[in-house]
Amino acid sequence: MTWESEHVWRSEDAWIDIVTGSRKPSDFFWASFILLGSLGVLLISASGYYGRNLLSFISSEFEPELVPFLPQGATMTFYGTAGLFLSFSWWLLIFWNVGSGYDFFDKKNKMVCFFRYGFPGKNRRIFIRVRMDDIQSLIIQSQIETKKDSRYRNGVLYMQTREQGAIPLTPIDDYYRTPRKVAQKAWDLSIFLRVPMEI
Repeated sequence: MTWESEHVWRSEDAWIDIVTGSRKPSDFFWASFILLGSLGVLLISASGYYGRNLLSFISSEFEPELVPFLPQGATMTFYGTAGLFLSFSWWLLIFWNVGSGYDFFDKKNKMVCFFRYGFPGKNRRIFIRVRMDDIQSLIIQSQIETKKDSRYRNGVLYMQTREQGAIPLTPIDDYYRTPRKVAQKAWDLSIFLRVPMEI
């Protein structure tokens, strides 16, 4: 067995895809950015309320009188608190690693297993098994999205099955995938599973 890439492990009879989930570098960045921004906004608001420079460890030139507590300080308190809640929920997703897991294609036992971690509780571990005989095809669904007046093409790879319906094999919220990578994975997997590929 050999590692094809950082997240794929393959042999003649087995294929394992490791799914990152909520611990992507972008999730760490945005959770930290929102946390620090919210704390900064709350410190500015508190400085206006107490009339003291609580940001002296960053800047000694900040004057609390420039930000009166009413109405600017109260508004900043609201946004800072909302940002803290958003950051806290994001850090919980990272801590629980929601969405992580693996896809295991086992030709020897003619089974495909999908495992994902969900939210804590009864359905924390999500496990789906599909017989290879039930796989009808692999489908690449192209999506055209608009971003800053420029259009780009994105794609999601699905496995069409008789009983379970369409099962996504690429994360829908993965903005870093490219159409070429999705097409290459679909091509390699269709050869491995010996099923047709549709676009």
